[in-house]
Amino acid sequence: MTAWSAPPAARVVAGAVALEGLLLAGYAVVVVVESVRGEAEDRIGALVLAAVALVLAGGLGAVATGILRGRRWARSPALVWQLLQVLVALSGTIQPRAVAVGLIVLAVAVALGLFRDDVIPRDW
Repeated sequence: MTAWSAPPAARVVAGAVALEGLLLAGYAVVVVVESVRGEAEDRIGALVLAAVALVLAGGLGAVATGILRGRRWARSPALVWQLLQVLVALSGTIQPRAVAVGLIVLAVAVALGLFRDDVIPRDW
């Protein structure tokens, strides 16, 4: 299945996972800028955090591509990411609260979408 032949639901779910990856990459850029400006308390720690966030963002990009192509392997990492995203949003570290609620809604929508047969077909 190609991106052009993917069902609309698969494109929406893959787009949402790609959006999460872009948000994570944007966060990494913010952390690097804060580190360069000297606003980070632990400059090395901040740069390591940014590097890990970029690696995770790249992984989400790969998962979004897998979802778009209807690959079954993409469901597990996408679900794990949605769970982690909800846990982080519920931890109270994300401000303002509206952003945390938005991340939770996005994660729930993606998780539900991953179980649609027109997103990732089941072979069992």
